[in-house]
Parts: sequence; structure tokens; C-alpha cells
Amino acid sequence: MTPQAAMLQAMQRQAQAQAQAQQPVGPKEWAGLKDMPAKTQASLNEVLSRMTSKGQTEMTVVFVGKQGAGKSSTLNSVLNERVAAAAPFQPETLRPLLAARRAAGFTISLLDTPGLLEGDAVSQRGMSSVKLAMKDRKVHAVVYMDRLDSWRVDNSDRAIFKALADNFGMDIWERTVLGFSHGQLSPTQLPYDQFVEARANELRSAIRDTLNAPHLALPHAVVENGSRCATNKDGEKVLPDKERTAWVPKFVSTLADVATRLLDPMEFDEQKTYSKDDPNKKRRLLILPMLALQVFVLRPFITNLIRADIKKGKGGRV
Repeated sequence: MTPQAAMLQAMQRQAQAQAQAQQPVGPKEWAGLKDMPAKTQASLNEVLSRMTSKGQTEMTVVFVGKQGAGKSSTLNSVLNERVAAAAPFQPETLRPLLAARRAAGFTISLLDTPGLLEGDAVSQRGMSSVKLAMKDRKVHAVVYMDRLDSWRVDNSDRAIFKALADNFGMDIWERTVLGFSHGQLSPTQLPYDQFVEARANELRSAIRDTLNAPHLALPHAVVENGSRCATNKDGEKVLPDKERTAWVPKFVSTLADVATRLLDPMEFDEQKTYSKDDPNKKRRLLILPMLALQVFVLRPFITNLIRADIKKGKGGRV
């Protein structure tokens, strides 16, 4: 082989290697699915098949909420893999985390994001991370995570509701599922099912009232990520409700219902202004009335007072 041919061959190999490196890496096989109880596997495969039959071969879900609400733990539980760091007192990452898995020709992508609260105010870093997660992606469903054992909705919660609408538009709430962690809770006053319904209605009503959007569906699902979660005879993790609901298939099924109900996925445009409350336009309609009040009422009134004082000889006195 001549030196020129050898050089050409080396350049070709280098070009092929660069091309392979630039090719996007496809999602991994959903290995954790095979380690789930057989009945859970069957239920999840049924959900994925139902979506595929409707022409949908992928579902991207973004988890949002406050710190400690259970976003990372729920992502790990659904995939049955330790993908996101989820440990008490461990600082959150400031960047979103994507976990994409493939099974039976279907791709499920779960995006974990940092908490949206910093002190008592909305975290701008957290909001920027959600924007980064949604950039250049088609989002089919959003999970707003909160704890089942939180007893009230306060002003910081309402600030988050509004900030999400201002930054992403109402489309984000149209496809939101309310996820409640710590589902193994044992309420003392109400039966479990009534307590869950009351807690979900409280959060749902607060979101609707804050955003003035009574039409929002906001379905809910309860999860339990703890190692002490009860199991049924089939080995599935179940909730302490009357039905002993296997929560992983129920959770994924709720997401699938939202994703298939809204055929067009959400596409976030960072150049678009979603907020309806433009501070530059706030109370703009009051400018003309206020100007008229000053010109035709206040100015003549003050002028007459000054002239009256001058006639009485009070002008110039201190």
C-alpha cells in the first residue's frame, strides 16, 4: 500500500469514527421492567400497547414541584432503577436529569428537575432548569409532585402555580397530573380514601382558583417510594386504600390517559412570552382617567385655593 493510500484510509476511518460519535445515542432498554413483578409487567405492557395502538410510540414526562416532594424517588420507582440521586439531606442538582427507556417498541422518557422553591419565593434557578428540560422536547405529560401528608396550600405554593403558568403558558397545566408521595400515610380522622380525595381536591381547587381556570382536569395519583411499602400476593407495591391499588401501573396509566387525550404534545418556545401579566401594561387603562382627574379637577381646585389665599393677603406667607 502506498503512503498516499494509507493516509487516505486513515482519514476515512477517522471520519467514520467522528460520524459515529456525532450520532445520537438511542434510549436504553428498560431493564428495570424485567425485574418487576409479573403482574406489574403485564399491566405496564398493556398501557404501552394501548398507546401504540393509537399511533403513539413515545411519552415524555416532566416532574416538577418543591424540594423534597418525591420527584426523584418516583422516577426511580417507576423505572425500577436508581437513576436519580434521592437521599435525605442531599443537595439537589441544578440541572435536569433525563432517563429514557425503551420497551416493546415504545420509548418512555422521564425528566427530573430541581425544586421550585427557594426560601419562601419561587426559585429562578429551578425555573430555568425546567425550561432547560423542556427545551427542544415534545412533552406529553407533566407531574406536579407534592406530599400526601402536607396539610395545607400556602402562598408559596400559589406562587409556584402562577410562575409555571407565566413561564410556560396554561398548556402546562392542561396536561398536569397531581402526584402525591408518601402514600403509605395512615390518617387518623378520615378513612384513607376520603382523606386522599380531600387532599387532592384541596390542591386542585387551589390551582384552579389561583390561575382562574375552573376547567382544568388535574387528575391525581398516589405513590409510595419507601422500602416498607406493602405488597400484595403478586409482589406488587400497593396503597392502603380499599382496592389495594398497585400504584406503579396506576400512575403510568394516568400519565398515558393525559398523553393520549391531548394529541398534540407541548413544545416550549423560549422566545415566546407566555405571561398575560405584562408589568409594562399593568393598569395602563387608568392612565387617561388619572390624567383627566389631574387636569380638570385637581389643578383647577388647587389653583382656586391659591388665588383665594392671594386675595386674602396670605400669599407669600410661611
